[in-house]
Formats: sequence, structure tokens, C-alpha cells
Amino acid sequence: MNFIGGVNQLLRSSGILRGDDDLLTTFSDIQHNAAMNIAILAIQSELGDLLSDRLINYEKSASSITTTSGTRVYSLASDFVRFFGRNAMLYNSTDNLMLYEYPGGVDSLRESVYTYKTDSGTPQWWYWEQSTTKKIGFFPVPDSAQTWEYDYEADITVSASTDTLPFQTETEATAFIDMTLMRFKLMLTRQPLSGLQADPDRRSCKARLIDLMRHDNPKRHYGSRYV
Repeated sequence: MNFIGGVNQLLRSSGILRGDDDLLTTFSDIQHNAAMNIAILAIQSELGDLLSDRLINYEKSASSITTTSGTRVYSLASDFVRFFGRNAMLYNSTDNLMLYEYPGGVDSLRESVYTYKTDSGTPQWWYWEQSTTKKIGFFPVPDSAQTWEYDYEADITVSASTDTLPFQTETEATAFIDMTLMRFKLMLTRQPLSGLQADPDRRSCKARLIDLMRHDNPKRHYGSRYV
């Protein structure tokens, strides 16, 4: 399901598009323009919630950094959100080396090694570099060209009408739109979103979506089971 398909389904589910109403074909359509724009925001907000909860399988990606002698700081992938997995690490397959974040971060590194910006050698640690984009630094500063691979969670924001909603099946995408319906209704009627998380219909739809996205079979019983 693409982005505009999700918007159309949301407008259908809420009763705004009904009967013989034509489906929207672009985000420039005049028909139901106000409701369409609220639907766009509702979908983007719900995707942000799912990304924050680390629930979407679609978001895993991979990239690499090739170091240059004397260069300390490097940019991560443009759609980087966070490192994937329990431990954030980089891997050098050529030398079979792994790098982990310096314990305590860059503040601890600064206090422990005053010359961390100039000491050079084979990197032993990485750390976050404060910047307007997501960057990391290496310690020691690399003294040769090496390739460090990493897995990460990618940004799943959709913006163009033809962007694909980040779900692996149409069933998952449909469940997501059902979950988004309550947020859309509250935004459309200008009601506060404070009770959104506790809404039973939304919680039920979210639970269904999570079950659909699981890689293992969900339990088929409730409560404790004794063998």
C-alpha cells in the first residue's frame, strides 16, 4: 500500500469518502483537501510512534564507513535513526574487528584522554560527535583506510504520495490504517490527543498490527498455562 492509498483508506473508514466519491489521486487534489492533509499528518505521526517503539521490521538497513588517514569524524547514513540491535557496533570484515561505543561516551573520553582528537592508530572505540547531523568519531584517529560496516534502523517517514508505507504485507498496512483512525478523528475534530494511548479501539488495532508483524506465532491462549 502506498501513502495516498493509505490516506484514501483512512478517509473511507472515517466516512469522508463514501458512495461514488472519487478516490484521491494526488496530494494536490482539491476534493476533501483539509481532511486529506489531516490524514497525512495522522499517518506520519503514527509511523513516528511505531519507529520510536522499535516495532517495524521494514526499518532495518545497513551501511558502511570507509576511514581516511587523519580524519576523526564521519557521517552516518542520511536516513539513520539508531543502531540496530541490543549493542551498537561497527564491524571490519577484512580484519575481523568489532568496535563498540566508548564507555561513558565522549565526555568520559575527553576526561580520560586529553589528546583523543590527535592520537592516531587503529580505532578501538567509536563515540557520538555532537553535530547538526548524526556523526560518530573514532578513537584513536584512523591512520589508514578501513571499511566499517554497521546495521541500523532507517527513517521510515513517508512524504510523497507514491511512497510505500513501511509494511511487508497489505494486511499489516490495513491494520496500521485501522490503528490510525482514532488519531485522525481526534485531529479532525480538534480534540486533545491526551487520551489516545489509552483508547481501547486503538490499542486493540495496535495489538493486532504487532501480532501480524511478529516473526513467531502468537500465543493462542490467555492467562497462565500450567503443564
